[in-house]
Amino acid sequence: MSTSIEGMQPTSDSQFQAAAGDGVPPLERVRDGLFSYGLRQPGTLPHFTLSYLLLDDRGGVHLIDTGWDTDENWAALGEALGALKHALSDVTSVTVTHLHPDHLGMAARIRAATGAPVALHRIEQDGIDELSAPLADEEVLTRLAGWGVPEDRRAELLQAAHLRSRWPSFTADRLLEDGELLDIPGRAVRAIHTPGHTAGHLAFVDDEREVVFLGDLLLPNQFPGIGLGGTPDGDPIDHYLASLAVVSELDAFEALPGHGYRFTGIAQRSAETASHHENRTSEVAALRHPSSTVWDVAAQLTWTAGWSNLSGLPLLSALSQTSLHEERAARRL
Repeated sequence: MSTSIEGMQPTSDSQFQAAAGDGVPPLERVRDGLFSYGLRQPGTLPHFTLSYLLLDDRGGVHLIDTGWDTDENWAALGEALGALKHALSDVTSVTVTHLHPDHLGMAARIRAATGAPVALHRIEQDGIDELSAPLADEEVLTRLAGWGVPEDRRAELLQAAHLRSRWPSFTADRLLEDGELLDIPGRAVRAIHTPGHTAGHLAFVDDEREVVFLGDLLLPNQFPGIGLGGTPDGDPIDHYLASLAVVSELDAFEALPGHGYRFTGIAQRSAETASHHENRTSEVAALRHPSSTVWDVAAQLTWTAGWSNLSGLPLLSALSQTSLHEERAARRL
């Protein structure tokens, strides 16, 4: 992943500093009745997820994204609620931007403890059902061979594929569609279907407070991966670019992302992110030749960690991203 902050302005010093180091940002007020705090993301980058707490006009607390399901994060949720003079029993709904475990992770534990319903997009539920099904080794190995992965790296990537597919079965209580309002008394927060990162990714807009909850659609300090959840219907890169165009129309709003830090400058960051992917497709097209494989092309691309340092899940993701750009480049011929 590449990084850049050009054309943006951070709106949270504590989150900006935490993203630049190894800390986790504390609970902080975003607007009246709207707060954010960081939750540790174990063993991966980025190293924390941002969760948002919205207070309704009846004394209820509503969560957008929950963080990884760890005892540390469970304790952090309790501390955040306590600082706001609320208890776990006050949580009355959980809404999730997408199915990844750093966003959906604690939803099941919160629901079990509080009875609060969990909402996500209908397509994301399909993705969970697909990913929680058993994974066939032969299917994965055939794909790896087709990508040109050296034989001595295939066992490593097969194991990574099993890790990525080791999805707990989960059934949401409410399946959202584009344009629907969340069930938050006194607040009009609407869902926007923003596919690309995953097929059922959602963003949420609070027009009155001029904020947009972005999940992993648009991040201030890295370019999100694409096509990372369930089988997409169509080209996830094209879907992603279309989603960026949608949120670009909210340039006057403050961006509340799933990682990094709050910021302004949605349109410029969206344009920069779209340009990154257009350039990556062109770069892949220039490297393609009849005998090249996905592995050959990926090895010549620039990766934040460095190609030689990629292994396991990050390597599998890099190959998947390269394959998507190869397919897109081929369709343009």
